[in-house]
Amino acid sequence: MNRNYIHTAVALVLVLSLIMGYSVHDVHASDQQISENQQQQDGLINQLKQTDRHVKKIKADVTEKQENLAESREKSKWMKVEIERLNAQIDSRDKLLKKRFQAMYLNGGNMNYIDVLLGSESFGDFIDRMFALKTISDNDQKLLNAQKQDQANRAAQQEELAKEQKQLENGLTELNDLKEELLKKEADQRNQLTLLKKEASKIKEKEMEKDEEKDVSEAQTHALASENVSDSDAAFIKPAQGYISSGFGKRSFDNSFHPGIDIANSEGTPVQAAADGVVFRAYHSSSYGNAVMISHKFKGKLFTTVYAHLSSYEVATGERVAKGQVIGKMGNTGESFGSHLHFELYEGQWNPPPHNGAIDPMKFIQ
Repeated sequence: MNRNYIHTAVALVLVLSLIMGYSVHDVHASDQQISENQQQQDGLINQLKQTDRHVKKIKADVTEKQENLAESREKSKWMKVEIERLNAQIDSRDKLLKKRFQAMYLNGGNMNYIDVLLGSESFGDFIDRMFALKTISDNDQKLLNAQKQDQANRAAQQEELAKEQKQLENGLTELNDLKEELLKKEADQRNQLTLLKKEASKIKEKEMEKDEEKDVSEAQTHALASENVSDSDAAFIKPAQGYISSGFGKRSFDNSFHPGIDIANSEGTPVQAAADGVVFRAYHSSSYGNAVMISHKFKGKLFTTVYAHLSSYEVATGERVAKGQVIGKMGNTGESFGSHLHFELYEGQWNPPPHNGAIDPMKFIQ
């Protein structure tokens, strides 16, 4: 059997074993992240449903309260009309009673038996006068009783109207409170919907990142299997001029892991290959922005470098590059804040988050 064929097969098996060593773990990690996002999304959907039910209930309460207030206004309106009618009736009687009292006063008070008798021309006239006096007295009493009853009815109506107006006032306050609560719940609903959209976007991004990670891994595997990467000097150089704005490792301000170093300088600053190697990926990433990834071998050992947030790149996938060769320009693309180069170094193949195999580049740069 051809020795070169055996050598190639063994190398391919080793590469595949390395891939399986990290890719299964990372796929599980990525799947777990997507699952967590989906759980968050499901939780937000349940919250949104609960809020929607609450909004519908408040709207129903508002409608009921408005109907009750409308009935209360109509009742108050009718009661006011009735009170006005009683006022007019009482005023009319007051005038009539005043006239009756005035006439009685001018006649020296109420007519009695002697006055009727002395004024009668005959017994028959006396009887007629006595009957008329009795009738007048009864009518006066009925008039007084009716006046008292109307006054009592008016007082009762006024008391009832005061209660109804108080209930109307309280109802208006409750209605305003319900409307305020409704506005808050509707605002909560909009916020939950916004969060839901964000979670859906995160899931989509995770799925896109997962596809991107798969493409990167496959690209490097293909490059290694083709034996295009040859051994070279193990020394690395600093890939760009500038100051180190962020070092490797755990960041103190947010406790996150930074898998490389950031070299800050003006946009357009040349970015060089840190060592001889083969470009296995030159593309635009949602997180890395414009990025170049290079495989290197030193004494049979694989290393990988990543150059991210470039304003542009000047090499293509599959291209061999030499140490110091300009591969792109510093920029501010992808998830970046300010012009800088994000530079990663891996002992072995590139790995997605949590970036297993990433090492501090400063320990290898001459």
